[in-house]
Amino acid sequence: MAGADERPPPSLDRVGAFSDGVFAIAITLLILPLTDAQIRDGHVREDLLALQHEFFAMVLSFAVIGRFWLLHHEDLRAMTGAGRRMLVANLVFLFFVVLLPFPTALLGDGYSVTATIFYALAIAATSASSLLLWWTAERDGVLDERAAVRARSRYYGTVALIVAFLPSIPLTSVSPVGARLSWALIIPLGLLAGRLEKSRRAG
Repeated sequence: MAGADERPPPSLDRVGAFSDGVFAIAITLLILPLTDAQIRDGHVREDLLALQHEFFAMVLSFAVIGRFWLLHHEDLRAMTGAGRRMLVANLVFLFFVVLLPFPTALLGDGYSVTATIFYALAIAATSASSLLLWWTAERDGVLDERAAVRARSRYYGTVALIVAFLPSIPLTSVSPVGARLSWALIIPLGLLAGRLEKSRRAG
């Protein structure tokens, strides 16, 4: 009788379907901090302005999780199968995706130093785990070579995301507001990452 280790891993379709479900749950949970908001008659503008931190945190995390979802689909399209190490790395990555609504809720409480640091660390950890997923897929030999060459630009883009968020951690000791504003660095760093990848291909 074949042992458990001889059973084939799940298909990429099943991996993708499971991952999509996790992403859907995580991105839906972002709205929960706003569900208990009290909007009073005659004070609509005032009450909505009081929710500015919650709105900012939700929109930011929606964009971040959405970006990770797009990258994850690009990863799966570049794979020919689901290796066992890749499956474990995928679970690690999805763990950090599921975790993101928690630091998002903390971020919505105001200009908290702890919340800012926790959020930056969560984004950096999620980014690093997505790189781990790609690296283990390469180690498992489940990458389509032509697709892998095109998709390797994600290394540059993901590193740019980490670089944009990590410097905000020491900056919180000076200004939590400035630390959050520094996250906008992901825009120029992302553009720079794209140019570096194009130069690498041309070379």
